Amino acid sequence: MQASAVRRVRSVEPSVPLVDQVPTVDGSEWAAVASDAGAVNVIRVFRFAVGHHLSAESASLTAVGDLGRVCALLGRGLRGLFHPAGGRDLAWDARRVLELAPLVSLVESSARRAVVEKALVDFERVALPRLDQLRAQLIHNDVSFGNVLFDDEHRVSAVLDFGDLIHAPLICDLVAPAEHLLQRPDGLRALGTLVDSYRVVTPLEDEEVELLPVLLRARWAALALISLWRLERSPGMAEYVSRWQAGVWEMFERVDRLGERPWCQQVLRAVGAASGSGTPRRVSTASLAVARQRVFGPALSPLFYRSPLWLVRGEGSVVFDVDGRPYLDCYNNVPVVGHGHPQVVAAIARQARLLNTNVRYLHELPLELADRLVESMPSGLDQVLFANSGSEVNDLAWRMARSYTGSDGAVVTRDAYHGATFATAALSPEEWRGEAKFEHVVRIEPPDGYYGAHRREQVGWALRYAAEIDRAVDELGVRGQAPGALFVDTGWSSEGILAPPPEYLVELCRRWQEAGGLVVADEVQMGFGRSGSGLWGFQVHGIVPDLVTMGKPMGNGHPVAALVARRDIVERFSENGRWFSTFGGNPVAAAAALSVLDVIERQELVAHAGAMAQRLRVGLERLVGRHSKIGDLRQIGLLVGVELVEDRTTRAPFAAADVVEGMRGRGVLIGSTGPRGNVLKIRPPLVIKEEEVDQLVEALDATLTSLG
Repeated sequence: MQASAVRRVRSVEPSVPLVDQVPTVDGSEWAAVASDAGAVNVIRVFRFAVGHHLSAESASLTAVGDLGRVCALLGRGLRGLFHPAGGRDLAWDARRVLELAPLVSLVESSARRAVVEKALVDFERVALPRLDQLRAQLIHNDVSFGNVLFDDEHRVSAVLDFGDLIHAPLICDLVAPAEHLLQRPDGLRALGTLVDSYRVVTPLEDEEVELLPVLLRARWAALALISLWRLERSPGMAEYVSRWQAGVWEMFERVDRLGERPWCQQVLRAVGAASGSGTPRRVSTASLAVARQRVFGPALSPLFYRSPLWLVRGEGSVVFDVDGRPYLDCYNNVPVVGHGHPQVVAAIARQARLLNTNVRYLHELPLELADRLVESMPSGLDQVLFANSGSEVNDLAWRMARSYTGSDGAVVTRDAYHGATFATAALSPEEWRGEAKFEHVVRIEPPDGYYGAHRREQVGWALRYAAEIDRAVDELGVRGQAPGALFVDTGWSSEGILAPPPEYLVELCRRWQEAGGLVVADEVQMGFGRSGSGLWGFQVHGIVPDLVTMGKPMGNGHPVAALVARRDIVERFSENGRWFSTFGGNPVAAAAALSVLDVIERQELVAHAGAMAQRLRVGLERLVGRHSKIGDLRQIGLLVGVELVEDRTTRAPFAAADVVEGMRGRGVLIGSTGPRGNVLKIRPPLVIKEEEVDQLVEALDATLTSLG
């Protein structure tokens, strides 16, 4: 049964850190060896597990929370597994605690006997009649602090000992990790942390949570009685067995002092039970959406999806909602190396414990990060300044361009987005509303070879779009402006995701730079390997920009951004001003960004992104032959645009919203983009796996089929 359980968890929940078992020479999971006396011994060998034990009393809340998460993952991994040994007799079966009642006589103190007897009576009265009505399955049954190892970041590094496996109510699996937590000064908080972390993976039913106080006291009774019985039978095990009941009597005494009913209410409030007399930890999705509108007001961008999605956890390319449902995330480009990457999280936590301050103090991490970025750039781009977001560094790039050229003239593509500050909002026509117009900004048509004035079927179509920059320069002149900065999103993500041939951007930038302007490559969308052929999107197009900006994926979710520029541009800017950001380039942010670069390099994610992009391309091209609503495919690595049309001849747009909703219903998250709202935006984390790429294609196939 244990071997079956380990195999099942490895298959269904591979993120659970299980101890590796060494097979026998014939491939079996154990060996049967007969002793001289004729008894058969079953022998198993396990590889050494790295980590250390933490006690329930001293473990950090991080450790407590991770234990709750792993406990839930184990339960989810074992769900649906049947084995006849799951019905065996076991002293640690919570449902059989009343069979321990004869052992109460071993308790010498009459006061202690009374609290144990009360716990057993309450279990018989409150819990026993309801246990058979609860969800039940095969459970580990002993995910306690003694049966797990932790790493230096207080994350579970190994789960040990499946020896107490049993088929029982699922809620009983939470009792073992919770059994000693209430010895702590912050015991109620720790218990709430454990249960909340469990809930993120597997939501608990109200009936299950309401039984926790009674089940906890029954577990304490079992710990006390079984340990006393073992001590009587095996005095040589005294030191080991005595640890089982350490703190149990103290916890019983606290219940006795406070009163059983008030104590139960405290526990229920701590774990957010619906019947607790306080504000529950869990609210409904609808009420949360109402609260969002009330607090944030109408200016904030609306929520995704007609029925809002409440996400609580992510791992790799998958995110989980509040009810524990997984979704393949093919939309968010921020977690470039995957949600919750342990190396990035560990780097952030490690540096946060040491120091976080600003770059007016010397620190090696921001300098190391700056050097790493410069090494990745073309020769001449050797100055680095840090901020917190792409908007901030685009704002800074605009200030530098104005300082260097002496001009306020800017050029962007028709529906570009480059930020949310006052200056960058003027450079972001995607967000313009009503009569918004900025005299210093001229828009050019993006290189849209499908809908635009110049189509891909025409010879030299891309160069015709590039020539538009001459008109823009002339228009700036009419307005009394000279060329200052051309901002280019190297994936044209807000334009519907475009993929022109390299000569387009080469010619566009050549003409602009000859007119005296600077080129800003906005890598907030394409940077950090998304192209699958290099770290930066501008490399795909064969240009050397004057300034490069980056943000979003740089810290895998931790706020950090950077501007890389030529030295002469920075020196000119410094003649009339300085740059400083309190949090820009702080040691924690630098640690996060360095870790992202390390992961990309060590896991060879640029090459992996290229391979997954090719697999995705093949899958999507197969769908083109099946679905007439796909009018066009455009792709730069793992940035993909799928143009939807009502009819391929007229190219009338088909709104992407229904497809996005249908994909969500099939467990895959994508977005939409483009001025017509008819382009599917697909940009998964670079760590997406082959089977996840296939899942994405299959979900899109099913969704388009359902829409006719």
